Parts: sequence; C-alpha cells; structure tokens
Amino acid sequence: MSLLDEISTRGAELRTRMRKLLSQREYSGGIKTRVLAGYVDIALEHHEAIWLLMERKLTGSALALVRSVYDCWLRALWINAIATEQQIEQASHEKLRFPPMRRMYADIKPVYSQSDTREDVDKLFQYVKSLWGILSSYTHSGGRQLARRFTGDQVTPSYTGRELAQAFNLPTMALMLLMRAFFISMGDQRDADETYTLLTHYFAEFNERLNKGGE
Repeated sequence: MSLLDEISTRGAELRTRMRKLLSQREYSGGIKTRVLAGYVDIALEHHEAIWLLMERKLTGSALALVRSVYDCWLRALWINAIATEQQIEQASHEKLRFPPMRRMYADIKPVYSQSDTREDVDKLFQYVKSLWGILSSYTHSGGRQLARRFTGDQVTPSYTGRELAQAFNLPTMALMLLMRAFFISMGDQRDADETYTLLTHYFAEFNERLNKGGE
C-alpha cells in the first residue's frame, strides 16, 4: 500500500470516528454552539467530499476543497475565542465579513497558544500561514491548479504520489484540530482527549514519512 493509500485509509477512519463522537449528543444550545457545530459538520462533509473526489480521480477538484476545511477551522476558532455575540449572530445569517486569514490568525494565535498543545498549535499556525497561498491557488483555479493540468504538452494531470500524500494529509490534520477545539468548547473533555490521542498517533505515523517524501 502506498503512502497516499495509507493516508487516505487513516483519514477516512478518523473522520468516521469524529462523526460518531459528534452524533453522541445534541448541540441545540445557543447561537454560538449552533454556529460552531455547523462549522464542524461542514468540515466533516468537505473532508468526505475530498475523499470521494480522490476515489474518482478528480484530483483538482479534491485539492480545491482542501482550503475549505481550513476555512472552517480558522473561522470556528475565531468565533469561539474572539467574536462578539453580535458578530456570531451576523455570521449565522451571512451578514458578517470575516477578517482576512492573516488577521484571524493574529487574533486567535495568542489565545490558543495558551493551551496544553501550544507547541503543536504554533507549528500548525505557521504551517498554514506558509501554505495559504498554495491552498488558495488550488481553490481559485490559480497557476498551481493550471500547471497540474499538463504533462508536457498533453492535457494530462501531473501530480506525483508524494505531492498528493502531502496535500491530502492537510485536511485530516485540520479536521482533527477543529474537532478537539470544538469538544473542549462544549465541555466534552473525554472526547477532546480521545481526539488528541488519535491526532498524535496519526502525526507520529505519517509526519516523518511525509517529510522524507516517501511514496
């Protein structure tokens, strides 16, 4: 089994577990709870859609959705820690203009850097910051998306297994961090701890192999 196949399999398993944990209780409280739960549900759906597109070899479309999972993660963290009640209400009715990614990053980083996963969160924030332009290029049909349409002069996709493994690792990392933050905000420490344990194992299993560029 290739590295990409393993990441695909583990990502699907983790998403299934997160969906099960989410379904074990209702989230019908105030508007903030509903907004946060909504972002989680959207992220889970986008994650599954990415996997379905991968299976159909619709790679460009799958890559276009990767940033959407990070959008959910960043917006949920910003809503949870920074937004006022009025802003949360506006967000639920498409009346809020969210700050740019870099501004949200700057706002939420000090808050979440106080957590017990400070080092991990700091690293991911920096990683996302460096990748945002790349993710946006795939989402908005930019130069990177266009370049991968060709192999030489032929309109044939030119993705390598290593590049795809690295790319499809990202939505799973974002989803798991979003789920942990959500469970903490809901007071579900047991589910938050399980999520963090699963994320830690996932990271240990694949991080070094991804950095080495294995296929």
